[in-house]
Amino acid sequence: MRTAGAFATFLLFLGLWTWKLLEPNPVPESVARGFSLELKFLLAKGLHAGAYAFLTVLAGLLPIRRPHFWMVVVMLAIHPIGTELGQSFMPPRSGSVRDVLIDWLGIGLGLLVLRLANGVASARRVRDAPNEPRPRGSG
Repeated sequence: MRTAGAFATFLLFLGLWTWKLLEPNPVPESVARGFSLELKFLLAKGLHAGAYAFLTVLAGLLPIRRPHFWMVVVMLAIHPIGTELGQSFMPPRSGSVRDVLIDWLGIGLGLLVLRLANGVASARRVRDAPNEPRPRGSG
């Protein structure tokens, strides 16, 4: 059941993100009205990077072998290309190479988080491992 839950969580977030990326007006006007154009831009691009970083971390938590993890990462790298192409057919949206690059930056950040978390976990395992008794006559 744990496995099904991990996959369901990943697919749920990927599906929600895809839906919002392909929606003609992803942020209700009543919400966007209070922000300056510059702040809207920064929030939107930060959300792009953050969402893909989050999805990458979720992918790292899936109970799959390393080669399959990298297949998911490749799929995540292709996903923004598809959604940006899709946005070009969704007025008033438009596709953007810049957004794809920002999404890839988010994937890279997610990979960095996973790498750092793996290093911390490895250090803890080494620190918490019981001391091996020395063989007699050594030392």
